[in-house]
Amino acid sequence: MATRALRVLRVTCPACGELCEVHLDEETLAAARSSPTGLAGVADFHGDHILVLYIDAEGRDRGVRVYRALQRWEVIRVNPSFLSYMSEIRGFRVSAGSVVECFQDSPRALIRVSGGDVELEAALRSFERAGPAVAWMEEFLEGLRRGARAADLGTLLLSMLILDSCLALKPLWGAARAFEAVLKSRRLVVRVDRSAAELFKVYADRIRWLYAGALDAVLEMDGWRLIDALAARDAITARERLFSVLALERRGIVRLEVVA
Repeated sequence: MATRALRVLRVTCPACGELCEVHLDEETLAAARSSPTGLAGVADFHGDHILVLYIDAEGRDRGVRVYRALQRWEVIRVNPSFLSYMSEIRGFRVSAGSVVECFQDSPRALIRVSGGDVELEAALRSFERAGPAVAWMEEFLEGLRRGARAADLGTLLLSMLILDSCLALKPLWGAARAFEAVLKSRRLVVRVDRSAAELFKVYADRIRWLYAGALDAVLEMDGWRLIDALAARDAITARERLFSVLALERRGIVRLEVVA
């Protein structure tokens, strides 16, 4: 049964000017009541940044802030409208120092994978493919272990969108590297070896793993931050671009340079 929204607040993001609706439910108000500060934060994903609306136990607007870095909050609840971008996942909770969660309702069942100080819980729209989903989630978790310190809320949510787009696919060994790269994507710059790329073009059309047009697209990304290559696209396109970049990295055509 869906959780009824008790109030809808409309706020304008001070960073990008986007007008967004934030739905408040009883769980959010309860979180504010139990918080030492008397406040709870509800996050709205805006691509390269996150708008967080703070509310009190009565559901009143207590201000907004824009974040690009993960903070060690008690819990950040992402606006449930974010789930409309997902096809396989109907709710999730990620714990990695802070807790980021997004649920439209109270799920009857969750898949949980955990290890060390990180954990991922997900409610699926169908549990028929739970086995492959667990395999993908374990790869995500390994990527999270490696990349959490360099992640921010935007890259964390982007990585969840890419995870969702993967769940219908056969599990890919080594995918942890992909999720790690997404989480670090604001600090990674794509560098292309032009001479290696020209040589690779000679036989690129014979290689099945390379998505159509991906090589030319990656060449255009030379000098881009990885986040700019992946953000503001649908999750499937972002996934295909990401996997192609990493495949070309393994062949010495691309390298991902860490920047401050």
